[in-house]
Amino acid sequence: MRGGAPVLSAASVRAMTTDQLTDAQKARGGLGRDFFTGRSWSFCQAVYAAGAFGWNGGFGSSWLVDPVHDTIVIVLTQREFETSDLPRAHREIQAAAYAALS
Repeated sequence: MRGGAPVLSAASVRAMTTDQLTDAQKARGGLGRDFFTGRSWSFCQAVYAAGAFGWNGGFGSSWLVDPVHDTIVIVLTQREFETSDLPRAHREIQAAAYAALS
């Protein structure tokens, strides 16, 4: 915020955190089979069916923002992803963050 005013408008944030692909675009594929199952793309980030959004960097980083649970999970490693799937360590850290909410 600059002087109490938001940097981005609510419409911009909504556009950045909602699915921007059509079903036809998703049908053309992604980074592997079933890549778009439960997720899609927005502007420079993934958006998930449950309302979360973030990015899996491929070179060892991932971040996830979940407004529904008021949670942010950032994982930074120095190990490149071996596939387009989120590595086990990242999945386990995210799971641990959600488990800590209970």
